Amino acid sequence: MRKLIVAILTILITTASFAQTGKGKATLTILNEQKSPVEGATVELLRSNDSALVKTAISDKTGLVEFENINTSSYLVRVTAIGLAKSYSNLFQVKEGETTTVPAMSMAISNATQMQGVTVSAKKPFIQRLNDRLIVNVENSVVNVGSSAFDALERSPGVTIDQNDNIALRGKQGVIIMIDGKPSPMSGADLINYLRGLPVNAIERIELITNPSSKYEAAGNSGIIDIRMKKDQRLGYNGTLTAGYGQGVYPKWNAGTTLNYRNKGVNVFGNYNYAYRENL
Repeated sequence: MRKLIVAILTILITTASFAQTGKGKATLTILNEQKSPVEGATVELLRSNDSALVKTAISDKTGLVEFENINTSSYLVRVTAIGLAKSYSNLFQVKEGETTTVPAMSMAISNATQMQGVTVSAKKPFIQRLNDRLIVNVENSVVNVGSSAFDALERSPGVTIDQNDNIALRGKQGVIIMIDGKPSPMSGADLINYLRGLPVNAIERIELITNPSSKYEAAGNSGIIDIRMKKDQRLGYNGTLTAGYGQGVYPKWNAGTTLNYRNKGVNVFGNYNYAYRENL
């Protein structure tokens, strides 16, 4: 009888644990001072307890932003847009199986825009929106320091990764992963392990191609994720050594090395990375 009671309690505790890790959805609308929708605003979903970046998104032509398949927790959002002042929302809670509608955010014109002078900056924005793709300039994001390529993808707009490590772009699976414009020869667990071991500071940018052109043929109809690696422009041999460590429920760490050779006619680039992590 005692064993039966223990077994029942174990099942109940396990069920409660799964319930606490459920998923939900959050939506909000970005407006300007004239209450017109703001298209192309960068919206960052932040955990309320430590302001850690969880996900990024881009507002559509109606100003709408959606965060799908996010863990139940307390969040806030940070919004930036060209010519408008940075804005923060109030805290809100995402509940399992529910859609949380965050009150519309109104963005004011930034003080820099109101100035008569013109300031020119060469720094690229964290997210750039082109006709057929989004570009995530990971090297310009402080939050990506010490992270892996896998972590950067999880935070990227339109990218979702399920519990089985299946990568989808705008809800479509079968995404083609490319490295420097060429399809990766790896797939499945090998690809995921490579992405987890690849330090983000070895990456220049991630291109999320949602509308592939004809040059990509039919293979990329579900979308293409092209990871562009950093390449040293100096002549001769050079390389880097990287290491990162993170602590959650369990520790995780990664290490890697890159080697580059360049002369006036040839450039050869290679890298090797290793990652260790424990799962629940």
